[in-house]
Amino acid sequence: MRTSIVAMWVASALAAAPVSFAQQAPGAPSELAPSAATTAVSDAELETFASIYVDLLDTAAKFEAEMKSAQSEEQALAIRERIETESVAKVEQRGWTPQKFNSVGDAINNNPALADKAAKLIDEKN
Repeated sequence: MRTSIVAMWVASALAAAPVSFAQQAPGAPSELAPSAATTAVSDAELETFASIYVDLLDTAAKFEAEMKSAQSEEQALAIRERIETESVAKVEQRGWTPQKFNSVGDAINNNPALADKAAKLIDEKN
């Protein structure tokens, strides 16, 4: 899998996406999502995750040159906001929220077998 600084910004943009997507206050103990270690990931979810991941890589590639040529912190911030908006839209096009994408990603990262399967799917789609 290829990664770049912009891909990291895409991931952080999703992680920092507005709470309104989750419809809950952050940190409310009874409302926190189950831990990634206990999150089961179906084959369909893995397939969707891989598709979204590839979409996000495309978004990152689209903005990479623009980020590198940003002349000021204000320009970089504006570009990051556009990256976040486009990234969230790509996740939502697949019927997911940024929180679900991150939760499935955490589950994949915590399970070597799932990580291998996801990597193969992403490579196929990329």
